[in-house]
Amino acid sequence: MNSVQASAGPRKIVIDPVTRVEGHGKVTIRLNEAGEVAETRFHIVEFRGFERFIRGRMFWEVPVIIQRLCGI
Repeated sequence: MNSVQASAGPRKIVIDPVTRVEGHGKVTIRLNEAGEVAETRFHIVEFRGFERFIRGRMFWEVPVIIQRLCGI
């Protein structure tokens, strides 16, 4: 459910759920009084542990390894 907090001052926009990630995800956008983006956060709850698979690998190997594990 997407929601926008209605007020005259700072606002918050929440995009929940984000469907193109493994597990549960959401985006929170905070706007200042002028309506400009003050802060954006991408929340992912699921921990997949890809960092363990790629530790010590060369940087050019990482995209090949991760695309086979993730599939997105």
